[in-house]
Amino acid sequence: MRSVPEPYSPPPEGSTPAGFLRWLIRMQWTTVLQGSVCDIVWLLGLALTPWAIGRAIDEGLVAGDGGAFLRWLAVVVWLQLQHSLIQGLRDRAGSVNFERAASRVNQVIAHAATGATVAVDRRLRAGAIVTLVSSDTWMLGFVPLNVGSLLSALVSFTTVSVLLLRDSVVLGLLVIVGVPAFTLVQFTLVRSLHSRQWAVREESERMNAVAADSVRGMRVLRGIGGEEQFLDRFRRHSTGLSDAAKRAAWPLAAADGLNVLIAGVLVAALTWIGALLVAQGELQIGALVAFYGYAGFMMLPVTLFNQVLRVVVGGLIGARKIVEVLGVEPLWESSEGRARDDESGAAESAMTDAATGLVVREGELLGVVLTESAVARALVDRLGRLDADDVGAEGEVTLRSRGIRSLPIADVRARVVVADPVPFLFSGTLRSVLDPRGRHDDPAILRAVAAVDAIDVVEAVGGLDVLVGERGVEFSGGQRQRLGVARVLLSDPEILVLHDPTSSVDAPTEERMAQGIRSARRGRTTVVVTASPLVLTQTDRVAHVVRGAVVSEGTHDDLLRRDSGYRRAVLRAQAQPNLTERAEEGR
Repeated sequence: MRSVPEPYSPPPEGSTPAGFLRWLIRMQWTTVLQGSVCDIVWLLGLALTPWAIGRAIDEGLVAGDGGAFLRWLAVVVWLQLQHSLIQGLRDRAGSVNFERAASRVNQVIAHAATGATVAVDRRLRAGAIVTLVSSDTWMLGFVPLNVGSLLSALVSFTTVSVLLLRDSVVLGLLVIVGVPAFTLVQFTLVRSLHSRQWAVREESERMNAVAADSVRGMRVLRGIGGEEQFLDRFRRHSTGLSDAAKRAAWPLAAADGLNVLIAGVLVAALTWIGALLVAQGELQIGALVAFYGYAGFMMLPVTLFNQVLRVVVGGLIGARKIVEVLGVEPLWESSEGRARDDESGAAESAMTDAATGLVVREGELLGVVLTESAVARALVDRLGRLDADDVGAEGEVTLRSRGIRSLPIADVRARVVVADPVPFLFSGTLRSVLDPRGRHDDPAILRAVAAVDAIDVVEAVGGLDVLVGERGVEFSGGQRQRLGVARVLLSDPEILVLHDPTSSVDAPTEERMAQGIRSARRGRTTVVVTASPLVLTQTDRVAHVVRGAVVSEGTHDDLLRRDSGYRRAVLRAQAQPNLTERAEEGR
């Protein structure tokens, strides 16, 4: 058995759509070869059956030779048995090729999208990745599978043509010239099919973009009564997709009609000409019966040609979209390696933010209080280098005295981790949700869980082996938040930035979480952006930011005494309802 997914291999740089398809086939050439052999043997068994039946009639029944009849009958039975046997192997090879290709395409899409991050949203429509995964991956999975279909159709067509020419040059030429001629007519439909299916692909992408926007803003839409307006937009795009699909159906229907026409013309022509040749004594009865069989069989190669044509057109469209995603330049350089730190002043400040004047000292638990939520979000994004638009000397952040934008992005991601108030939990076991890279044993995971007062959550669901649904649907907002903080504690970065890590829990839990975070991060640099007094009490130092600048610094108790603005901000945060928790409960 072959395990899927396989180790990731990137496609060649600068790939064209056709080049991407060739790369996809080349990456699994062994199973493509196996599938092609099975396809050829399978189709040859069907191609040779009419020939064996004709020989049994001419050399056995007509000639009155019982031994020859039994020998050719045995050949017919053997051909049918091997056809039945190879059918299972052929289906297995086809499934393996499909799964390998679809898995590899999904890996390419995932790596390209995550590598380019938000640049994908800016260059492509919101529904581009959704459409790639939902439809194009499926079509591209059939490309390696159809290599065998194409080869077997060519081999069987050549074999039947040779057999026909041996018995009758006229009938042989009829098939050899007629079938390719009809196939060439089908190829004239390719340009129309490609352009119309591309239009279907574009309409599907627009519809998915509207659906994604609607889902993301559903709560807001309900609040302002805009559901009908977005439903009408989705209905219009859905109708556009339906119309485009109808237009694309014409060349497909024409191709199917040509298949029926080819079969009808071949059967009628071979029957009429063959009967004339038998009447003139130029053709034996068995050969005529074989020709009838060939006429029916030739439908298979033509159908396979038609199938390959559709798959290649759909595959080229999907590959064209993937090449577009691969061509999206990341907003950040992805240089490999780890940049050397400038040791001067490293012991004094681990990180600074020139825009606000914030200084984060080495090994401290720093609280940051901001009254404006937009400024808080901008600060968090800046410290984690999450906003590529935030450039320039005014907003420069330094990491150990080096500009954070001069460091390789992989280095920044490894050293600075930002935790959002509402974490995203992926599906999988609870163990893999908390420790995605599998670096910790169960006792270490449970210690992090205990630090955020979430042991009850683990016990309630049945332990670390329980399966978690996507986005952690089993958990409340407060439970998800605690598990998200446990996850970032396990990542153990040099600098951890927590944005309102206790906004969805009650006061007793919040106090225990604050104590646990302080204990777990002792001696490590941690920034907590919050106005919660229960959390700020546990910090080593607090910076009060007003209108985008630090106005005061000190301990929590000290600032309560001497900074009236700080005191009002903390008391207001203590008194107001928990907005994040309300939002979670409304989902």
